[in-house]
Amino acid sequence: MRRYLAAVLVLCVVACTPQAQRPDPSSDRGTRAPASPSIAPAPSRVGSPSDERVAGWLADLDGLLEAMDERHPDLFHGTPRAEIDGAIDALKRRAATATDDELMVGVAHIVALVSANGGRDAHTGLYPWSPDSRYPVHSLPLRLWLFPDGIRVVDALAPYENLIGARLDTIANHPVDDVLAALGPLIPRDNDATVRLLTPRYVLMPEVLHGLGLVDDVGQMTLGIADPAGKAQDVTVTPIPMADYNDWAGPYGLHLPADPDLLYLSRMDEPLWWSRLADGTTLFVQYNRVEFGEAPMLHDVLAEAGAPNVRRVAIDIRHNFGGELRAIEPILSAFATPEYATRGRLFLITGRNTFSAASLFAAKLQAGTAVTIVGEPMGGSPNLWGNARDIRLDHSGLVVSVATTFELATTLDDERATIEPDLPVPLTFADWSAGRDAALDAILARP
Repeated sequence: MRRYLAAVLVLCVVACTPQAQRPDPSSDRGTRAPASPSIAPAPSRVGSPSDERVAGWLADLDGLLEAMDERHPDLFHGTPRAEIDGAIDALKRRAATATDDELMVGVAHIVALVSANGGRDAHTGLYPWSPDSRYPVHSLPLRLWLFPDGIRVVDALAPYENLIGARLDTIANHPVDDVLAALGPLIPRDNDATVRLLTPRYVLMPEVLHGLGLVDDVGQMTLGIADPAGKAQDVTVTPIPMADYNDWAGPYGLHLPADPDLLYLSRMDEPLWWSRLADGTTLFVQYNRVEFGEAPMLHDVLAEAGAPNVRRVAIDIRHNFGGELRAIEPILSAFATPEYATRGRLFLITGRNTFSAASLFAAKLQAGTAVTIVGEPMGGSPNLWGNARDIRLDHSGLVVSVATTFELATTLDDERATIEPDLPVPLTFADWSAGRDAALDAILARP
């Protein structure tokens, strides 16, 4: 799908999308035409000052901090309570005149204050695309990735497939850097890599941009793009309901699209798999979910890793956003052995999607072996606030995720926000578009 880059894209301007049936939700990567969205703004979006509406929002805000504090063992670890209280009071004073979207964005900012200074708490946040939320939101039918040279479209629903590869330069006539800066205070974070991962998904949401005052209303959006050849053009994209977007991209929706021709993107849905590479001496193990039930497969992986001609093992956790913490131990104990004590035998590939239990696995593996870490800094922290539980705000229907425990992989005095790779290899648009795995290539180039 990405080999189109040798040709100049012809970009279309489309005002509507055709009707189609929704696919089986168990399949999150099928291509389909989106249903025509109903995106006329609800009356409350224009800031109706009805007593019931204002009272509802005030009740949500009155109960928010207490509910979060009941669940989180140290809610004010990064930002003092007085500052969060002040943000809540300021938003309450605006409730009668603000639109619903402005209030939703205000709640996102309040919750993000928890991790704004100390980090390590991206489990605590407002993620408006949550399938459990009752607050109505939409998304542009695109998937975006923040590369070193800017935000690029990496996948799209019909009829926007010819936008794949385009760089976003403006959004609703605002320079993309200004949009990213406006979104920054809304993004929960463990570290900067978490922000790079999450920001593109917020970019796609008209309600968020409306709440920030970047668009006048929720509806079609004009994007200023540059195709891979550098040709600039404005295109109009119609949002779709978030439920339809999640059916396509998945409720998590933060991965690169699958690519059967590129090893590390070919089997992202499988929790654990492996392949002996063409050089015959490297075993590639992709660990995509931290979950139980992989013991028989792990036995086979270890047997393959112990073959006499296997000189190195590369464990890839770039797509692993966590799971069950206790399930780390089997694979950790398998590789945290004297056999892997010599540097050059074991490699770990990390990225911005390496999060939660997966980042704890990385920290434990680093502490117990001479592993060489390759790729991008992980989106999770070595020690972090996790085990999230949800709070639903009764009036707005918003769902706030709140961490309930501090997960310790190393020691209490380890305050690193991430693990910097021993061998840094950023994911570039040039590598992705050409179908290259630069991180794995860097490992294979090692003597």
